[in-house]
Amino acid sequence: MSKRLSKTLAAEIATRTLEVINPANRAVALAATLRRHGFDPAAAELPAAPADRADLVAWLLATYAPRE
Repeated sequence: MSKRLSKTLAAEIATRTLEVINPANRAVALAATLRRHGFDPAAAELPAAPADRADLVAWLLATYAPRE
């Protein structure tokens, strides 16, 4: 993966994803946001219905900003 996700962007993506009222649509919103910022949402299995901001930020960082 050539692009790394920053902590700030991960927090922003998590916040915006959780603003989507219908939990069933959050995964769709998350995939669209990742694509818009140049990340491949197909690189890892997206959480089915993310509900907690801290967990979502941790998942984003683990998936798109792996430590080397």
